[in-house]
Amino acid sequence: MKKIHKNKKLAEQYEQQSNVFQMWLLFDHEPVRPDAEILKAALESKCGKADVISSSPELTSFGVKRYMSHFKEGSLPAQVILGNIMPFRQEEISDAERAQIRDIEDRDTFLSKCTHKILAADMMAALDTEHRTKLLMNWLEVVTDVFKDCCAVWIPSGGKLVSADLIRSGKVDRDDRFVCYCVNARYFRIQDSDEILTDTHGMCAVGLPDIQCHFKNLNPDNIINYIYNIAFFVCQNGDIIKDGDTIDGLDGDSIDENIQWTCRYEDAMVQPMRPVIDICPGEYAAGERE
Repeated sequence: MKKIHKNKKLAEQYEQQSNVFQMWLLFDHEPVRPDAEILKAALESKCGKADVISSSPELTSFGVKRYMSHFKEGSLPAQVILGNIMPFRQEEISDAERAQIRDIEDRDTFLSKCTHKILAADMMAALDTEHRTKLLMNWLEVVTDVFKDCCAVWIPSGGKLVSADLIRSGKVDRDDRFVCYCVNARYFRIQDSDEILTDTHGMCAVGLPDIQCHFKNLNPDNIINYIYNIAFFVCQNGDIIKDGDTIDGLDGDSIDENIQWTCRYEDAMVQPMRPVIDICPGEYAAGERE
């Protein structure tokens, strides 16, 4: 594996943090768009005082006063937006992305029934990762609750498709929501070998490194759960894992403090190009490492 390159030209090719974080609500029919006051009341019940910035059939936006964005020119409340009702085209989710969807049973049949979509997003959200992800997940819970006929949410930055019923259930811990709803763990078998690569996709969209593990002779389901656990840790604690640090590894399907695996910052092995924390699983490591 290659270390992250430091030259500016290559760095500009990396997947960038999203200025507008897109969350697409999917429907199996054309939904009815609620009045702005209904949305405002639902938003304020979760996030406190909010101002209506824009209210039209095409776009509704609110400034959420609890989440202040600070700019050189001054401070403004971060905004959340709800777009217009639009047709959903099947080709908007590629075959490669569909192959990595595991949280929805019979994904192709499920998606074939989806006909419409609405964008929920943030805007002018110059916030740290903790507050930005909280704002986004609060807004996602608001809109999926208001749109009770929403059947799923598609997060393009992570290639994640999640059931709206899961979001509405409230079963996911608040600190885990962003990773559960917006970060996908992918699985790739290296051609003509017994090597497997798993990685997360979606952390870079909020300025955090994704997680990657290239291995052999381990259960990939265990490794997927493992890298999700690391993603939870990074999302909750920030980018505090340093190049060369060791973390607890796996013994079967259990994390064991007596097993230490080394973390290195690398270029992602699979597109999109982005920085990742690569976990070297000791004797189970695959590929060449410096």
